Amino acid sequence: MPPGEIVTAGETKIPIVIIGAGGHAAVIADIIQKQGRYGIIGYTAPRERSPAASWGYNYLGDDSILPNLLQKDITLVALGVGGTGDNRPRSQLYEQIRALGFSFPVLSHPTAIVSGNVILGNGTVIAPGAVVNPGVETGKNVIINSGAVIEHDSSIGDHVHVAPGTVICGDVRVGRLAHVGAGAVIIQRVKIGEGAIIGAGAVVLRDVEPWTVVAGNPARVIRELEE
Repeated sequence: MPPGEIVTAGETKIPIVIIGAGGHAAVIADIIQKQGRYGIIGYTAPRERSPAASWGYNYLGDDSILPNLLQKDITLVALGVGGTGDNRPRSQLYEQIRALGFSFPVLSHPTAIVSGNVILGNGTVIAPGAVVNPGVETGKNVIINSGAVIEHDSSIGDHVHVAPGTVICGDVRVGRLAHVGAGAVIIQRVKIGEGAIIGAGAVVLRDVEPWTVVAGNPARVIRELEE
């Protein structure tokens, strides 16, 4: 389907709206295009932005337009809002939109390698080149970003962002709202607490307490966060 084309009821692709207009939203748009199941009718954002306009999709307005879309039987959205640390704003936006009555499908890029023996929560996004191995379970609104590896039997909680190039070894537990920075390595059986932030390139050899920032090799506590 050409960019910008409006999906109508007679078409086979399922209509979907992207929330957001930044870089992560562009990645989401690319995944949807290549997945081939959904047709993008446009995006919402506080204002129209030139990077988003370059996709060729329609600017629908800000999020206040969403109830009108429901009245037109458009019920699927993709959250195109990323983040580099605190995942609470992203989780709040997800819950607000879900409360309106929208659903968030799982989106997986065709180049991602995803085992058939996984459980993926609503709104999970698996970006290009990621690997998700058997026994993995994700919560809702999880980002597994480009080239990340989630090894066997690991659990990724709600609203977690696993940044590009991360390696999460087997049987790791990542608590809700945590952020695992780009290129970080978490060894097997480690537990990452709720809301924790793992710095880019960190090597995590032991459990990380909730609402704690760690960085370095080996990872050490940098500071505590407010819950």
